[in-house]
Amino acid sequence: MAPIKIAVTDQEIRMCWEALYALRPMLDSETFVDQIKEMQNEGYTLLYQFEGNKVISIAGYRIYTMLYSGKMLYIDDLSTLEEARGKGYATLLLQHLYQIAAHENCKAVHLDSGHVRTTAHKLYLKEDFTISAFHFSKPINS
Repeated sequence: MAPIKIAVTDQEIRMCWEALYALRPMLDSETFVDQIKEMQNEGYTLLYQFEGNKVISIAGYRIYTMLYSGKMLYIDDLSTLEEARGKGYATLLLQHLYQIAAHENCKAVHLDSGHVRTTAHKLYLKEDFTISAFHFSKPINS
């Protein structure tokens, strides 16, 4: 199985484009690296698995504390290229994230998932995640 690495350099971040775009098609390839770097300044870490000649799976996360949950590892992004799905890459990334959360003394791992992503939900339920809330959002037009 492909080793898990942290995307730090512009080139490493750029290599993650295809796997992230599969999850986030609203992203702009021209501003992608700058956006990730800005997020890294806010505590975001981008993990990736490289196999053959490309990144096949990514996970982006942050660690922070909230009143309702205490210290947590929050998974912003988890994506595997279509041709590599079902081969255990996301599970390996999740296992790695659990280790990071334990090392950082987090009380839990959290994520949000779009209601139509039923294949991803099967993985999360298999991994003993529970559906603990609805997530609401409201756009602010400036």
